[in-house]
Amino acid sequence: MPTKKKSKNEPKRWLDHPANVKKFLNAFFGLCALLLLIDLVFGFGWHKHAAFHDGMGGLVEGPETWPVFYAIYGFVSCAALILISKALRSVKGHRILMRDEDYWEKD
Repeated sequence: MPTKKKSKNEPKRWLDHPANVKKFLNAFFGLCALLLLIDLVFGFGWHKHAAFHDGMGGLVEGPETWPVFYAIYGFVSCAALILISKALRSVKGHRILMRDEDYWEKD
């Protein structure tokens, strides 16, 4: 199956310009920093899940009460998922999840 090539007279899209990509990434990382700051500021004021009690009647104390715990937990989980999936491509030279590019075209 031939691959589709970009024609020369195809109009450029807004993400084809490096300046627009840089603006987009700056806005994205700025929004992430703002949300992290908001979570940090409001995390010191009260615990989001303070309504949950343990069986003894007291509040549950643990890492989920730390400010920005959920942001850090989400980032570490996502990074671990990416690293594990990259490791599963091949183990000791044996392909597990990866196939040849023309796998479906072979007879």
